[in-house]
Amino acid sequence: MAGQQKILGKKHLFFDLDHTLWDYETNSNETLVELWQTYSLGDEGVNQLEFLTQFGVVNNQLWDLFHQGIIGKDTIRNDRFKKIFNSLEVDHLHFVEQIQEDYLAICPTKPNVITDAHMVLEALAPHYNLHIITNGFDEIQSIKLGQSGLTPFFDKIITSGGSGFQKPEPGIFEYALQLAQTTAKESVMIGDNPESDIVGAANAGIAQIFYNPQGSTCRIKPTAEIQQLRSLLDLLI
Repeated sequence: MAGQQKILGKKHLFFDLDHTLWDYETNSNETLVELWQTYSLGDEGVNQLEFLTQFGVVNNQLWDLFHQGIIGKDTIRNDRFKKIFNSLEVDHLHFVEQIQEDYLAICPTKPNVITDAHMVLEALAPHYNLHIITNGFDEIQSIKLGQSGLTPFFDKIITSGGSGFQKPEPGIFEYALQLAQTTAKESVMIGDNPESDIVGAANAGIAQIFYNPQGSTCRIKPTAEIQQLRSLLDLLI
C-alpha cells in the first residue's frame, strides 16, 4: 500500500468472488474434512492431511486449465476426485462420484468469507455500485453469495455461463460493463487471480486492484496491489 495513490473518479467496483470475498480455502477444507469422516476414508488408507493437500494441488491444476479455456467445467466436476484418489494411489473406491456430488452440494453452503469482507463492502456500498464477475459455476455462486451474507451488497452478478465468456476473455468484462450500464473508465476490477482478474481487466481497459495476500507475481503492473481487503478503503474512499 505504501506510496500508492487513491483511485479516483470511479463509480463501479467489480469483485471476483472465490478467494477474494468468499473464503474458498476454508470452506473447501471444512467440506473435505466432513467427507473424509462421512466416508470413513481413514479406514480406506487415506490420510486426512494428504487428502486436503492433494485436493488443493489437483483443483488448482484443473482450474488453471479452465481459465486457459483448455477444459470445461464438466471436466472439473467429473475428473477432480478421480485424479485426487489416483494421486493418493487409492483406486478401489466405488463411491468417488458420490463424493464429488456431495462436495458440490455442501461446499457452497459454507459461510466463511475473507477477513473484513463484510466491513469493507458496507463501507464501500454508499460510494459505489458493487458487482461480481466470476468464472464459478452459475448454479453454485448464488448459493455461496446467499449463505455468506454477501448477496445484499451487489447489484449485478456476472458469471461465465451467463455472459458466454470467461475471465480473462475481454467479452465477459464488456458484457459486465454493458449490464451495469457503465464504462471501463468508470470501473475497477478487484480480484486475486493475476491472469483472469488483473490481466483480463487490463486488456479490457479497466483499472485493477490486485488482492494478493500470498505475494504472487503478476506479469503486468496492476493499477494497485493490496494484501488485506481493508486496504481497499484507503485506495477508494
